[in-house]
Amino acid sequence: MREHTEHTSQAGNTPSATEVDLGTTLLRQAATALEEEHAETAAFSLVRQALAIRQTPAPQELAELTDSLLTHCTSLAVGVQTIPAQQRPARGAGALRDWAQLQADGPADGPLGPWSYARQLALVARNMLQAICNHRGAALERAAYVGRPSLPPLAPSSR
Repeated sequence: MREHTEHTSQAGNTPSATEVDLGTTLLRQAATALEEEHAETAAFSLVRQALAIRQTPAPQELAELTDSLLTHCTSLAVGVQTIPAQQRPARGAGALRDWAQLQADGPADGPLGPWSYARQLALVARNMLQAICNHRGAALERAAYVGRPSLPPLAPSSR
């Protein structure tokens, strides 16, 4: 009985700190990737919905749409700003400039002001999404090449 107790206490029922950290890190990375994918899909869907509107919606519907677009633009702007300036696509730089202008100006006065504002927010969000996707695609393409010492790199299709 004593040997069994010593064996159990040596084996321990808790994993080491390294194993827990590694698992937590991997889970966090997977969760972050899923959250980003979900957020981008939701933003893209909202942009399509906003750009498909042909008549001025009801004031409540327009306010909800504008609020959602503002939320997405805020998070997408952070995504575009994380791209190094020298690698940032021109579309991303322009979208950041337009986003700053829309934040400063707000919706115009008049009957079409709020609707035009929501449409402009949708266009800026679409440009930010495309800039992020283009940057991610370029990074994956660069990573796909296999470097070989003293030989040209192998393209992904030649493997």
